[in-house]
Amino acid sequence: MRADPKPLVGFSDITHLQLALWHHCRVPSVHGALAGPTAQATVRHALMSTDPAVVLRRPGALTAQISTTGTAAGTLIGGNLTAVATSVGVRLPDLSGAILFVEDLRHKGLGFVDRLLTQLLMSGSLDGVVGIVLGSFEGFRDVDDRGWTIVDVLSERLGRVGVPILGGVDAGHDLEGADGGPDQTALPLGVHAELDAGAGTLTLEPLCHR
Repeated sequence: MRADPKPLVGFSDITHLQLALWHHCRVPSVHGALAGPTAQATVRHALMSTDPAVVLRRPGALTAQISTTGTAAGTLIGGNLTAVATSVGVRLPDLSGAILFVEDLRHKGLGFVDRLLTQLLMSGSLDGVVGIVLGSFEGFRDVDDRGWTIVDVLSERLGRVGVPILGGVDAGHDLEGADGGPDQTALPLGVHAELDAGAGTLTLEPLCHR
């Protein structure tokens, strides 16, 4: 892969492959899909453009409620939260100096998300993270567990890291386009990123620079 890199585009379980590619080969990839006009346009930009991509926070997104202030710069690493947390000790790269991106679908309750985040925290995997980007957790929008919501779980767990958090990025599961079909924003992984939580922006270096 290092000698003749190929573009890997995908998300969800594909995160396992993307983490392994970065961990073993330092080969970047694209978190995204080709279903939906935004998805197609942003994948094309990630693979073919030499211009930086600027991703904006969507105020109406569920995780937009978790945004803080502050700025951070580092390599964007991550993807599906379940895949990231279950990669600890196996294929999870060193996250020192990285901006961590996570998203997930609702396949279990809030307690499962809490366990994934606790695994990352207690393993020390997040000790060197400089910023956090939250993608879609839209599947949890109507979930309430004894007064707790996904916003509470993410805020309580990730707030302990003490770094700027940019929520509301429309990347990941359970997102729809204007026509009601699946759609999302593609994010290049393994590239330099600049996060401005106050301004609600994530600026991503093009893959073509690597």
